[in-house]
Amino acid sequence: MAFGSSKSRVIVPIVEMTPMIDIIFLLIIFFMVAAQFAQQARVDLNLPLENGEQDESLQDSSFIINILDNGKIIIDSTEGEISLVVLENRIREEVVQGNLTWDNILIRADENGTAGTMNKVFHLLNKYNFSAAKIATESN
Repeated sequence: MAFGSSKSRVIVPIVEMTPMIDIIFLLIIFFMVAAQFAQQARVDLNLPLENGEQDESLQDSSFIINILDNGKIIIDSTEGEISLVVLENRIREEVVQGNLTWDNILIRADENGTAGTMNKVFHLLNKYNFSAAKIATESN
């Protein structure tokens, strides 16, 4: 007893490209927005002119401390100026979470500022066992 025809049917799979294209566009939008947030942490400063080491990994610094010429500290330009107490709390939170290592700390200090605030920032970092940090400069 035969139940059907003896011919075999060939099924051609159809690949829908629309969902893939949607995902690609979402990824592009995500990375564009993420890049904008990374740039917001960088405040316009007159960095000191020094021939330093050209380190391409500076873009990967996740904890950026900006010191203005008037001695004010800014971590994120959307937050505004913060005090040393708030900076210490932020450093403590990052250390507890395990997100902070010396090589992802970047200090950007205005060349017209005094060294007092920078020394206080280094004392805070030293308090949490950071013996080094990156300092941003502009090349000649």
